[in-house]
Amino acid sequence: MSVTIHDIARELNLSAMTISRVLNRPEQSSVAPATRERVLKKASEMGYRPNRNAKALVSKRPQMVAIWIDHLRSSVYSQIAGACRDEIQRAGLQSEICEMDWHFAKPGSQRRFEWMVDGILAVDPPENMSSMFPDAPLDRIPRVNLGSGLPVMWEGDYVRIDLQEGTQAAVEHLAQQGCRRVAYVVPAGIDRPGAGNYDAFTGAALKAGVTPEYIVIHDSHLPAVRDAVKAYIRANGKPDGIYCHYDELAIAAFRAIRDLDLRIPEDILLVGCEGNEFMEYFDPSISTIAMPAKELARVAWNLLQRRIEQPDAAPEAVILPHQFHVRKSSIAVR
Repeated sequence: MSVTIHDIARELNLSAMTISRVLNRPEQSSVAPATRERVLKKASEMGYRPNRNAKALVSKRPQMVAIWIDHLRSSVYSQIAGACRDEIQRAGLQSEICEMDWHFAKPGSQRRFEWMVDGILAVDPPENMSSMFPDAPLDRIPRVNLGSGLPVMWEGDYVRIDLQEGTQAAVEHLAQQGCRRVAYVVPAGIDRPGAGNYDAFTGAALKAGVTPEYIVIHDSHLPAVRDAVKAYIRANGKPDGIYCHYDELAIAAFRAIRDLDLRIPEDILLVGCEGNEFMEYFDPSISTIAMPAKELARVAWNLLQRRIEQPDAAPEAVILPHQFHVRKSSIAVR
């Protein structure tokens, strides 16, 4: 027979309400730390397992929050998904991570959402999300959008990182280090005016008196990126600095520069974007414009909790600052 909160309460001579506060609403618990530790220890000893179905019946809520994300191939997306999951689980709820393939899934595909949740944290969703899921009652499910400030006009609650400002900071930094030619490694499709980071890069370069150049990537697999960067340098000579739209591109560019027997930072300065945790472990370590994933998830979860509890509240938008991790790869050798 399964262990209940009443069994634990009898063992500890505490009220069932106290046990429930510790086990079911840890983020709001007013129970003294010592008592909380006793409850958690006894629950573990007795083999207590939460009954999600029972909680859902009592609260009339599924006790589940969905994390919608394009894919998990990016280490940064994995960090954001993990940070969102941690916030949800700290609140005593379950999470479901759904790879939505925003940019390639067909509208109405089997990736559409078909199960009940309390709310949705949607990472970098497109503007046309409703048309992608015509059968889902998206307007009735609390949702918060979060991400890197892609050039889309989100409605409702959202939190994003200002990576356009970060791009400007990276270009200004490279100019201050003496760069006069700076190449932007950018995926095809967003290598055009009107794309947020493209405009930020071009504007900052021209303002700083730097010649902006563009290495357009048509195949995002790292070997193809590596070959594209090498081909560009062979055809055009080496730029003084390279700024990459995201960190995986910077990793491929790092390898391409080395393949050509060029040195970082002596011959070319290099900066990535998004804050991949592996960038620090290269030799030399690679500079990056970072997204604070934990803070992004914390703010998004707070907004979603507010939306669940106050469905008629006015929408709230939060812009978080980028973090520029300046490392050896972008510091000129004098």
